[in-house]
Amino acid sequence: MEGLWSLLRSWLRPHLGISQRFLPLYIGFFQAMHNIRQRGDSLLSPLLSLLLTSAP
Repeated sequence: MEGLWSLLRSWLRPHLGISQRFLPLYIGFFQAMHNIRQRGDSLLSPLLSLLLTSAP
């Protein structure tokens, strides 16, 4: 967990002055990118199907 927290902090560092209102969005984006990187192609197909079947 400490390693993941360290990655998040270093990823957020260039974005100085993040509003607390948008922090969950930044963390959600980081989480999605981290999961895609960890699972690779096995996550691509379910992600695409979810994006294509979701109602706007």
